[in-house]
Amino acid sequence: MKPLILGLALMAAMVNTTLAQGLSGIRWEYRPLLLFTPTKTDENLSRQTTLLADALRGMEERKLAVYVVERDRVFTLYGAPAPGIDHDTLRDRFSVPDSQFRVDLIGLDGGAKLTSDEVVPIERLFGLIDGMPMRQREIRQREQQQRGG
Repeated sequence: MKPLILGLALMAAMVNTTLAQGLSGIRWEYRPLLLFTPTKTDENLSRQTTLLADALRGMEERKLAVYVVERDRVFTLYGAPAPGIDHDTLRDRFSVPDSQFRVDLIGLDGGAKLTSDEVVPIERLFGLIDGMPMRQREIRQREQQQRGG
């Protein structure tokens, strides 16, 4: 379990170092998953983050970078600040009012892939990502590397 935790900590650090340019700083490297929430105690946010926390290995494999967008700040799933990403800019860009819970998945290409006003089951999230052409290429490349060529 320790290598997974170390890997996730390194992934979070890498994501944070590229955030000086906002979400565009992680384009082609990570798939942003934006969790808009009216408050940090929102029941939907709690349920969504619990589901995600139980699926850390799958998130790492799918290059997910999770950001919680509150009324006045943005932070990572791990609670670290997200420098360079402004909560007002994200809410305006995605048309999400302060009072709404919403999940938005952004692809490696920067395009919107999923929008939901409800908690998204991990199976649905991972299934959607796994069906994407770039993810299919990642899977094929990993399989080739495991076979040795």
